[in-house]
Amino acid sequence: LCSGCRICEHLCPYGAIEMKEQADGKLIAHVIEALCKGCGACGSACPTKAITMGHFTTEEILAQVKAALVEVKT
Repeated sequence: LCSGCRICEHLCPYGAIEMKEQADGKLIAHVIEALCKGCGACGSACPTKAITMGHFTTEEILAQVKAALVEVKT
């Protein structure tokens, strides 16, 4: 379950994560699918593994994240 830590929101390079307040006042992450590019940054950083990437294996997501990090470094 989402702990509301906001790590995913801060890491998403596409602004595809928004925090929504629940009835109990807790914030949870919500993926804006129209903005999501499937890079996997949110899912790989989530400490509670609350965000999963549909249609991608863990290895594919890690490869995407590593590729994105290489692009940032160069």
